[in-house]
Formats: sequence, C-alpha cells, structure tokens
Amino acid sequence: MSWRTGTRLIAFICLLLAIPAFGDDQALWQEYGLVHSETNKLGKLSVTTYQMKDLTGALAAWEWLRSPSGKSCDLAPFCTADKNRTVIFDDNYVVVFQGGVPTKAQADRVLTALPQKKGTALPAILSFLPHQGLVPDSARYVLGPVSWRAFAPELAAIRPGFDEGAEAQVAEYRVGQSAAPVHLAIFNYPSPEMARDYAARFKTLPDVHVKRSDVLLAVVFGRATPEQADTLLSRVQYEAKITWNDVPPPSPIKPLYRLLLNIMYLSILLSGLCLVAGLIYAAMRLYRRRYGTLESDEAMTTLHLTDSSSGPA
Repeated sequence: MSWRTGTRLIAFICLLLAIPAFGDDQALWQEYGLVHSETNKLGKLSVTTYQMKDLTGALAAWEWLRSPSGKSCDLAPFCTADKNRTVIFDDNYVVVFQGGVPTKAQADRVLTALPQKKGTALPAILSFLPHQGLVPDSARYVLGPVSWRAFAPELAAIRPGFDEGAEAQVAEYRVGQSAAPVHLAIFNYPSPEMARDYAARFKTLPDVHVKRSDVLLAVVFGRATPEQADTLLSRVQYEAKITWNDVPPPSPIKPLYRLLLNIMYLSILLSGLCLVAGLIYAAMRLYRRRYGTLESDEAMTTLHLTDSSSGPA
C-alpha cells in the first residue's frame, strides 16, 4: 500500500469516527452550515472547533451547544461556562473547551489561531427578545425547518417562511408564579404583508397567542394562560431597528476642494507651458538673427525715435 493510499484510508477512518459524534443532529449541523470540525488537546483541555459557513450559523450553533447550567464568562463577548465545559462563539466559529475552564490566555490563543474568520453584523432579531423572566441559555436561533421542528415542535404544522427571508428566535420565560416555563417565538419578516399573512396562519393553531407589529410577529405557545401570554407579549420590543448598509454620501466640501486644487494645478501647468513656449520662440529668433538665417520679411522693424527739440517759437 502506497503512502498516498494510506493517507486517504486514515482520513476516511477519521471521517467515519467523526460522524457518530453528531448522531441524529447531523441534519441540524447541516442546516447551520457546518464546514469543518476538529478536536485538539491544549494541556489537560480538549478543544473542539466548529467552523460554520457564516456568523448566523455559528450563533445558532453556540446557542444550541451551550450548557443549560452554564453562566456567562469573560473569556469572550459570547461565552458560557460551567465546571467542565466552556462554549465560545467568535465570528463564524464555535469553540468548545472540555475538561475544565480555560484561562484567558488559552482562550485568546485558540481564537487568534482560527483560520478564515468571517465577521458580520449580528441578526437584528436578537434585540427584540425581552430580558425580563428569560430562562438563562434557553434562547435558540432558528434558521430553517430542521431547527424549527427541534425547538418549536408545537408550531411545526406552520411553515413560517424561512425560505422567503424570515428569521426567528425561540426562548423560554418565567412569568408570574408558574413553575412551568412559557415559550415565546419572535419572527422578523421582510415585509409587513408577510407578517400579517403568517400571523393569520398561527392563529389557527390551538393554545397560541399572537401579536404583530409591522414586520415583527410574536407568538406565545405551550401551556400559557391568557394572562401570562399578555404579560409576555407586552414585554416584546416591537420597534423595528433599521440598519443601513449603504455607504453614506461623501461630504460636498471635499469634492469642491479637489476641484479648486485641480483648477490651480491646471492654471500653473498652462502658465508654465506658455512661458516655456515663449522662451523657446525667443531663443530661436535670437539664434537666427545672430547667424544670418532670419529673412528680411521676418525682421523686426525698430523705430529709432529721439526727442528732437525745436527752436524757440
């Protein structure tokens, strides 16, 4: 067996060993846009990196992988940790440390070495989730039908329009004295017409409370009383935040300043050309007059005018 064949066989075996790690969640990883994953050792820690196609997929994977008993940590802006597991979201990567809590230096070392990082703006829908009563680490970002069925099976009968540009966030809340959490799903649609259409569809489901405002749609589902649903729906921030991606127009002063500079440069250039042309022409005439090549009709006529004084009148 050649060296190349052996290398391919080892890679194939590694691929087979990696598939069971995802198990039944392989479809979810595919929807999130998993590109590559690998596990390495960092001292006593096991470090698994998941490279996603884009930032939204990494955000969804981070919310899904973080531990329900985890707490926020200061190793990165998006970090949760418990005793033996730390999950960090950074651009289009999710990094999981297992076997202990890494130090700040260890986390920075791993995050800095990540190749092909792609950073974009976070989804705007994150700003609409209410924080009051939110069950820690219960929010889930929904990208498509697989994650929709996984995190909101009660609403799976409705196709909420992910193929038309919709995005959703699902979370659990504690409302009032009830021990059971209340489920909330928030949708952000490209247009108010789409939000109005899907609001009517959700209202056909049992035990569902719906509220719409412009392009935003909030749905409370599960075992929630009307009072709990109204309380939770009133906490949602329904004011849409618009992010302009267009480059702002340049200041009109700068183009005017450049125009004036260009006029000055052109005037200096033309003046210099005229001066050089005049000097060349004068030199040519002096040369021809001195060496007798100046024709008579080209000669300059000089008037010798003198002041002649006349006698007394």
